[in-house]
Amino acid sequence: MLTIILVPLTEDMNKLFLYFISFIYVFYKMRKRRRKTSTFFCSINFINNYHHFSNSFLVLLFCCLFLFVLCLLPVHGRSTQFDTGDVLIKTTLGKIRGFRQNFDGKSVVTFFGVPYAQKPIGVNRFSLPEMLPPWEGEFRADKPSRTCFFSPDTMFPDFPGAEMWNPSNDLGEDCLSMNIWVPELHDGTVLVWIYGGGFYSGSPSLDLYDGRILSIHERALVININYRLGAFGFLYLGDDTPVPGNMGLHDQQMALRWIHDHIAHFGGDPRRVTLFGESAGSASAMAHMFADDSHNFFSRVIAQSGSIINNWATKPKSSILLISLQLVQRLNCSNNITKAMENTMECLRNVPTAIVQRATNTVSESLKLPMDFAFVPIDEDIHFFRGNLFDKLRRKLFKRDVSILLGTVRDEGTYWLPYYLQKYGFGFNHTVSPEDLINQALVSESEYGKAFDAFLPYFGNSNAYSHLSKEHTGNYNVNAPERWRDGVARFLGDYFFTCDSVKFADIVSDEIYGSVFSYYFTRRSSANPWPLWMGVMHGYEIEYVFGLPLRSPHNYDPDELELEIAFSTKIMEFWGHFARTDEPVEFWPKYNRITRKSLVLNEEIARGSSHRIYVDVHGKICNLLEEAQLLAGLSEGLFN
Repeated sequence: MLTIILVPLTEDMNKLFLYFISFIYVFYKMRKRRRKTSTFFCSINFINNYHHFSNSFLVLLFCCLFLFVLCLLPVHGRSTQFDTGDVLIKTTLGKIRGFRQNFDGKSVVTFFGVPYAQKPIGVNRFSLPEMLPPWEGEFRADKPSRTCFFSPDTMFPDFPGAEMWNPSNDLGEDCLSMNIWVPELHDGTVLVWIYGGGFYSGSPSLDLYDGRILSIHERALVININYRLGAFGFLYLGDDTPVPGNMGLHDQQMALRWIHDHIAHFGGDPRRVTLFGESAGSASAMAHMFADDSHNFFSRVIAQSGSIINNWATKPKSSILLISLQLVQRLNCSNNITKAMENTMECLRNVPTAIVQRATNTVSESLKLPMDFAFVPIDEDIHFFRGNLFDKLRRKLFKRDVSILLGTVRDEGTYWLPYYLQKYGFGFNHTVSPEDLINQALVSESEYGKAFDAFLPYFGNSNAYSHLSKEHTGNYNVNAPERWRDGVARFLGDYFFTCDSVKFADIVSDEIYGSVFSYYFTRRSSANPWPLWMGVMHGYEIEYVFGLPLRSPHNYDPDELELEIAFSTKIMEFWGHFARTDEPVEFWPKYNRITRKSLVLNEEIARGSSHRIYVDVHGKICNLLEEAQLLAGLSEGLFN
């Protein structure tokens, strides 16, 4: 017996369905030489009751022809039909008007600054985000999302390597919005970018994150979401207070919910959402794996140079509470905080934005440890994680129906040296050539020792830390000053980024239903303005992910431009193919904790001649770091 399964169709496709079966039925009746009038009424009756039709041959013929016609039509999300000029999208919240952009003869419609939550100002400051009510009229989405308030980097004024992370648009607290790029041709795939910046800085509207090229090239919707930063996003005054912490993560979750509920209006498929981010954005993407309320909003994660279990990515509630109370005191809002929370909140919500930020900076600067960020997610709460993050990791309580692509760059640690270790000889003079001798950080052995000791408190001042120094400087065929310099950089990168990414991959690769893929990024951009010795720096793979060599070729060495474009094209293909199929490319091996295979992302993949796979490239040093933490009694014991 032939069985037909009727699936939900669009209104136009239902009409086509009815017309088509009517035609076939009429044709069938005519062959039986029935009267025309009878045929007509039989046809109408059949249209109203087509599920009772049981002629096997006719049904089979219909199915074949109908499927053929369907193949000629755009499937859900395949194509978004745009007229020339502005584009109006109707959602259940209201109308949104975007504008068209073109690149290389292809079209993308951009929706800038689309709000996804109520304004977190006034009585909503420091509160969890509230859902956005419907609006009247049209929302003109022609201005990039406002950057959530923070203090831009002023360490190296006018230096491109620092200024590239400073937004060019307005800053403010009214910032819960997103930028959306919809290519005219796409398959419904959605890529949601979560920017990094240590949870204290960043913007979805950086030129670096312009989603046009990635969107057009990979035929996918690209969305950059915003979230509150610093104290505005991560102040914590107690679980049962109006400031329960992790507001910035809740902002992200609200944005993901908005995408899930409304992206179909833009042609996107809410079942095919991939989170991708770098540094704190990568840590955030992983955090949503531990938040039950986020699980339905994504199916894949691309984690670039960051993990939620990185040392800098979270703090215990007790630590954040102490820092938060310092801020409250500096803002003169601490009178009887335990007895009169309402008065404290009224005070906090009425302090001017800039004053809150200045006080936040003062509190942050009081933290003496390098890489210690003041306001970050708390690792235990009752609203987002609904428990303790590390306990959930030990108990394998995270999203399992997910696939993950993750990795790090070769020189994760170098970017941070001029910012945190200047007094130990790692200064940078941005007013002279990056290759000037003064910018080579040729430190002495004594300076190396002092720089290394700056991290000793992370290991409880234990002697177990001392043997790491030899491992990071030994067996390198370089002169002593370079040896000391590079040793500190390697340690910083391994401890704060690389090894925790390896640890996370080891844990989830045994538990999730999808696959894990790992990369090791080793190509230095010819547009990188920092000294050559700093190598392949933290954050410098992003330009390839967003297709910057294609959009801004003038930034690159003309002799390398062709290779830069080819390399960026490959990276976009890998990211896009993973988002569509769960697999970046067929020759990329799946990761497991035994072999720890990683694909090397360098110019070889652009040339197409070969590719390189490393096995357990970070294993030895990461094992030593784990041992040092165990001996110091600081390891989370995640493998137990």
